[in-house]
Amino acid sequence: MKTYQLENELVRIEFLSYGGTLTKMINKKTEQNYLLAYKNQEDYKKNPYFLGATIGRNAGRTYPPFYQNYLGDKVLLDTNEGQVHLHGGRHGLHKVEWKVKKLSNQAYRLTFDDSQAFYEPMKLELIYQLENNRFIIKMNSHADKPTVCNLTNHSYFNLGDEPTIEFHRLQTAPAILQLIDKQFVPTEAYSAMQTSEYVPFNFTEEKAIQKALNLGTPLAKICAEGIDLAYCFTNNDSQEPKIRLTDRQRTNKLTIYSNQEACVIYTLNKLSDKVKLENDTPVVKYGGITFEMQRKPNYVHTAADYLVTKYDAYTIYEIE
Repeated sequence: MKTYQLENELVRIEFLSYGGTLTKMINKKTEQNYLLAYKNQEDYKKNPYFLGATIGRNAGRTYPPFYQNYLGDKVLLDTNEGQVHLHGGRHGLHKVEWKVKKLSNQAYRLTFDDSQAFYEPMKLELIYQLENNRFIIKMNSHADKPTVCNLTNHSYFNLGDEPTIEFHRLQTAPAILQLIDKQFVPTEAYSAMQTSEYVPFNFTEEKAIQKALNLGTPLAKICAEGIDLAYCFTNNDSQEPKIRLTDRQRTNKLTIYSNQEACVIYTLNKLSDKVKLENDTPVVKYGGITFEMQRKPNYVHTAADYLVTKYDAYTIYEIE
């Protein structure tokens, strides 16, 4: 597990070879680290909250835990959240050592030959790159045989000095909400977020995240009184921001662009392991928010084109 750094006059990025994990995204203008990070580096080997990690081979929840391969055979997946296959299972990409090569002072390439997973072998590549105040993640992969690939980064953001993100202000691109069942499994039911139960989850117009917390509604209870839902974009224009986030004081701002069709937004609602963050405080409920840019969750059971030989995705984090 080695630490690497990208830096210019505006931004400093730090990441680990283990899991391709992001640990620092510092706005040098305010000296604010936008990311939650563990105090002890060894905690990344377990990483119960997936802080900063590369997620795959199939991000999100897959249920039933199998897919049909290119031959039509059923491939069983391991389960690590009840009967659900979550974030690539027990041995997902967040637990592998990536090979890191410096391309320039502003870019690194991370590679991993994923040949031991349940899925067909695939060569995976990440490019971490700085361009002015933009940090760019490119995910490029290829396989000889059609397979499953749906990667994302699982960084949690807190742009201020407050312990939670409740008073951060969030805006999303126009989207419909993918509803989930009691196992947290994404369904084929959607909401335009116009009815009373779902309006609080609608962030098409900027508002405080607190508006979607502790609602006491059936969906809120499934989500442990926070957000744990996929926003499926209705206009997938990669030139338009998918996410805008600011702290309460509007001192720090994050804008996210991506070519992905959906974003799972999660507000750290469920606490498990007692681990400390780099500021020597424990992980707390609503302590951060993650934006998992990916294909629509559970797409292996709903999409016709779920098998690919080539995968290309990118996410851009604009730091102000």
